[in-house]
Amino acid sequence: MKIDSFEEIFRDVKRVLVVMAHPDDMELICGGTVARLIATGRKVRSVVMTNGGKGMQNRIDVTENDFGKIRVGEQMAAGKVLGIPDDENFNLNIPDGELEPSIENIEKIAFYIRQFKPDIVISQNPKEILVRFSDSSRWVNHRDHRNAGLVTWDAVYPYSRDRGFFPKHFGREGLAPHIVNYILFSDAYSDSSVKYFDVTSFIDKRKNALLQYKSSLSEQE
Repeated sequence: MKIDSFEEIFRDVKRVLVVMAHPDDMELICGGTVARLIATGRKVRSVVMTNGGKGMQNRIDVTENDFGKIRVGEQMAAGKVLGIPDDENFNLNIPDGELEPSIENIEKIAFYIRQFKPDIVISQNPKEILVRFSDSSRWVNHRDHRNAGLVTWDAVYPYSRDRGFFPKHFGREGLAPHIVNYILFSDAYSDSSVKYFDVTSFIDKRKNALLQYKSSLSEQE
């Protein structure tokens, strides 16, 4: 029996940062949880690392650059459905498929952590190449997903916590080292500490958010 761990994990949480690799990852992976967080008064910030420009599959009627712009626009529309305002919804515009666990990318996420000061950060499974949900359900964990999780993990500890990293951040108003209390990774079903959140009441909102990704609806349906 799956137990709803929402209150256990989020009881004292006021701010949640969600870091994902592609537009639509958040909505697919934790859209219901984000909607529930916002409905219960938590503030959520979304940072998507790539523009999703290669998600056009085999289409030849649009360039990667133009498709990336479409995807980012859809990201903003989907965020509004979930309750995330434009000024809390960011895209770093890294080319799709080229997200690297570099110090430059770690700095970008550390900046958002220090600026937003989240209690919890949600990101993607940084470890497993093959995700096993069950004996009959498994899939390849996209390289961008793994690297988004790895960059986020490093940004949480030690890079956003310790003053010695990226000291130029401290010249900006309000920025200081920040300690994140908890980090949640999606698609980590082999981990013994898996938590489940009941989002039954938010399924329709999640679906409506996904419907904003009109450029890729055929892949989601």
